[in-house]
Amino acid sequence: MVMLVALPALVALSLSPQQENRAVFRVSTRAVRVDVFVGRNKRAVPGLRKEDFELLDDGKPQPITSVAVKELPLNVFLVLDTSQSVQGITLEMLRTAASSFLEALSEGDRCGLLTFSHHLDLRSGLTDDVGSIDEALENVSAEGGTSWHDALFVALELLEEVRDRPMVLLFTDGGDTYSWLGTEKMLPLVKRSNAVIYAIARGEPPNMPDLRSDAGRKSWVLARRTHGARTRLIRELTEESGGRLLEATSFEKLQELFLEILAEMKTRYILSYSPPEPVREGWHRLEVRVRERGVDVHARRGYTYEAER
Repeated sequence: MVMLVALPALVALSLSPQQENRAVFRVSTRAVRVDVFVGRNKRAVPGLRKEDFELLDDGKPQPITSVAVKELPLNVFLVLDTSQSVQGITLEMLRTAASSFLEALSEGDRCGLLTFSHHLDLRSGLTDDVGSIDEALENVSAEGGTSWHDALFVALELLEEVRDRPMVLLFTDGGDTYSWLGTEKMLPLVKRSNAVIYAIARGEPPNMPDLRSDAGRKSWVLARRTHGARTRLIRELTEESGGRLLEATSFEKLQELFLEILAEMKTRYILSYSPPEPVREGWHRLEVRVRERGVDVHARRGYTYEAER
């Protein structure tokens, strides 16, 4: 069943004072869990123990109580661009890439599907029945504008109560043209979420215009600026959450990129620690280090703690 998400309701929810002030990345005073990817040359570094990590909460080292890798299943929402610019071969390559992602999921993993154009379609909630999601993909068509801001918001809301490895894989091939949520709302939303966000976006503005004319040059400059602003925003959001952005110079590599992201998702470490009482309310800056040279570390940059009233 396809669920159409009402955008006016989305705006009302996004702007409500209760939501603006709440701490969605909730932690108990007993334990904080931090999802971390450690890689070298884009390959996961396996076999790390808690002694190999250093975790700082507001600059203060914390004793790590446990490190886990594969014990917890994935809960992933695919958030896919189905705007008019995806019509034709790009949509076929997107279907193939998403189907390969679903096929490579492990037993116990769950996936959901949300597509977006000028409206949002919740085609499947989280389920381990990947065949039903594959079937939903076959019914996807491409039309209209692009509203990835709103789509990402809805995916984060749907993952809000998920405690085991909530993740988002966002694909978009263009700038946002139709969302109610403005750019300034996006980073606060991500900071309040539990989810790790990965994204795939077009690497360069498409369709080089005729640069011999003033109109062509202006069009190209505008396209480059729009692309740069969108890329900076998506990169900031993914890195804030502990994920990353992959830019696709050719959509023929979409399947490869989807599977690369899934491989990272499956090899992330879960670090647990217990902050000392009393826990200060408000924003806590997190930093994860690895006592090994030449590695890349991707982890959430912080969390908000709000005591129960």
